[in-house]
Amino acid sequence: MDLTNYSEDIRHKLATLEDYRPETFEATIRIANEVAIVANRRDDQTLHSLCDYYIAYYYFNLRNCTEAIRFLDRALKDASGSEAWLEVSKYLNLLGHIFLRQGNSMNAMQAFAKSITISEKNLEKDEEFAPILIDSYEENAMIYYEIANYQQALKYELATDRIFKVIEQHEKYLQKFTRHLSNLVKIYIMFGDATNAGDIVAKIDSIASDNHNVGLEPYISIAHILWNDFSDNHRWDDVYINRLNSYFMGRNFKGKHIWEFFFALERMGSDEKYRPYFRSLVVKMDSFLDHTDLHGYKLQLSNLKLDYYERCGLNVKKTEELERFREYVNACHKTANVAMSLILNLEVMKALENEVINALVVREAMDDLTGLPNRKAFNDMADRFFERCTRKNVNLGLALISIDNVKKINDLYGYIIGDRCLVEVGNILKRFNSETTFVARYVGAEFVVLFEGLNDNEITDRLRSISQALHKRTAEQELPEFTLASGICTHVPKGLNKIWDYTSCADLALLKAMQYGTGRGILVHHQMELGGAAPITIDSKGRLAERKEEQKREAR
Repeated sequence: MDLTNYSEDIRHKLATLEDYRPETFEATIRIANEVAIVANRRDDQTLHSLCDYYIAYYYFNLRNCTEAIRFLDRALKDASGSEAWLEVSKYLNLLGHIFLRQGNSMNAMQAFAKSITISEKNLEKDEEFAPILIDSYEENAMIYYEIANYQQALKYELATDRIFKVIEQHEKYLQKFTRHLSNLVKIYIMFGDATNAGDIVAKIDSIASDNHNVGLEPYISIAHILWNDFSDNHRWDDVYINRLNSYFMGRNFKGKHIWEFFFALERMGSDEKYRPYFRSLVVKMDSFLDHTDLHGYKLQLSNLKLDYYERCGLNVKKTEELERFREYVNACHKTANVAMSLILNLEVMKALENEVINALVVREAMDDLTGLPNRKAFNDMADRFFERCTRKNVNLGLALISIDNVKKINDLYGYIIGDRCLVEVGNILKRFNSETTFVARYVGAEFVVLFEGLNDNEITDRLRSISQALHKRTAEQELPEFTLASGICTHVPKGLNKIWDYTSCADLALLKAMQYGTGRGILVHHQMELGGAAPITIDSKGRLAERKEEQKREAR
């Protein structure tokens, strides 16, 4: 903002506000109100918007998202009305962060995308747009990463890389740059790109040796932990886990490094020897979230607690946490509705890029991890398949597919590898999508496939092809070998038959298939056949259950 037409007193107050913003909340309110009096007297929309922005930041730091949005709404309207684009871009960036705290990724994506558009347009004229642009790129990359759209995540990270190459005073943005490199490692590892990931880890090590900056610690440690997982060399894992624990336990946590904090929690909760760290950090995060409306963070923490209680067999605590989990989910939905109203009321948000609009539409019906259609999309499509098969009087087939022994994979290799296995199953299933075949993620490690007009043999052949393609892919990605189990229900829809008849039957068939070992399937035409149904081999790499082997030996 050009301050040449303002008095020395106003310039001093604004500079003080900028300095006070992260720490001294009461002083921020007092000075902002003093500047607001001048803004009202001069009818200066831009100056008035700054006052509301700093008050919004005050509430942001107090972890009161509701009040922060109320003041930021006013700031955006005033700044856009006076075409103060640096301020508008800055305010949109803060709005995106608030939405993320509330668990509203879609709204956050909108805010960051518009901030990016404004910043890119003005960067050549004013370098002050650079840190805003970098932050918006990084946050949008993180959102795309979380919904398993790694191509888009990489696109934003490479755009960040280009900005770092042209701006001056790199040391000014050292923490942002190191975070960017750490995120690149994460994305390249998901692509299986060992060359780029390894080069960036080496670059991070070079930065660490040249700069003894404690603020870089989370990014350095996480990059190494991810690289250790990828290269299957866990010699230094204890060192980096200890560093993460020391960093987060030894500092006054104020909401920065939130992704890194939750990464550390997830890693510690999944390994028995780090569980004391997990419990201590949970207490710290609980304290940070207490009496706040940061429902998105609360939901993340609750999800990690549920996993931890499940592993430890703490069923009473798990039941109690489930009630809180439901409460946080409902709170996220309510704040999303409020956020959407704000978005719709902002004139500045009406010119959203087509890319972002399309991404939001797809996001609603997409599974976050695998990028497959989600349960909601499956429900919609299943009705269409059912109606078409009824009208054409042809078979409707429904197969529930599950990864055999997924818990064993998570326990032996960690949840990052477990998630990568799920992602690869999703990638293979996408190849089989067509007008007469629909694939989606059902729940947990289960996937669902709809078949229109295929007979029993064609369905089982298709499932075997999926298993073969999966083995080839996991070998290429150097992932642990695993098999798929299948429960299949297929017949021509008749009478009062509904789609849930297929899902419930396939679910029971899947459970029975798993009892016979791994890589097995059960195909039936209705539930009455389940009692006498014999298993079929879907994956030749599977193994018969020990119980069945014993029965065979006894029969001999």
